[in-house]
Amino acid sequence: MEYLLVAGLVGIFTLVLFVKLFSGGAGQAGRRKLKLPPGPKPLPIIGNMHQFGDKPHISLWHMAQKYGPIMYLKVGTHSLVVASTAEAAQEFVKVQDKIWAGRPAPPGGDIFSENIANIVWAPYGPYWRHLRKIFTIELFTAKRLESFRPPRTEEFNQMVKSIMDDVDEGKPAVDLAVKLNHLAFNNVTRMLLNKRYEIPVDTILSCLRFIRFSFC
Repeated sequence: MEYLLVAGLVGIFTLVLFVKLFSGGAGQAGRRKLKLPPGPKPLPIIGNMHQFGDKPHISLWHMAQKYGPIMYLKVGTHSLVVASTAEAAQEFVKVQDKIWAGRPAPPGGDIFSENIANIVWAPYGPYWRHLRKIFTIELFTAKRLESFRPPRTEEFNQMVKSIMDDVDEGKPAVDLAVKLNHLAFNNVTRMLLNKRYEIPVDTILSCLRFIRFSFC
């Protein structure tokens, strides 16, 4: 049975590898058909990840010098178009922003956002514009935001006090990521439930790892 299990796993791995190789070739054909921007040739499965190095921003700058301000890259099986200059970025986010307003939802998006139905992951269109109108009129008005100023101020003071306490205790470092996430969480719970929750640091870190894993 063990030999059969190993043979089955090897067979599945080989099948997946062939599928990846085949999809990589199809992606290259689709790239030529769609006339995508120039870029370095990706490897099967990993794409261009091997070219990022220890300092991806410097590697991207060197690639931009060779292929131009707009490049096509593959990160694993995901296709990316990288804008490396202010003019190119302006073309994407301002001149033709409606074309690029949508984005693919992550694997955990349909679980955490009611089948991609919230304003964060919903595709750009009439439904998203309707949600934005509700947010603008009902939630993000100056009067509504001003009504939450006291709890926001209190939570910020609590965060500063927590940092001061860590310094007084002689801790070698303060993890600002945890402090800021705790601040954001308490601000949300104060606005929604009018209650503050004291969450252990380990719980916050575990939640952050889970969220990052789910949305990658």
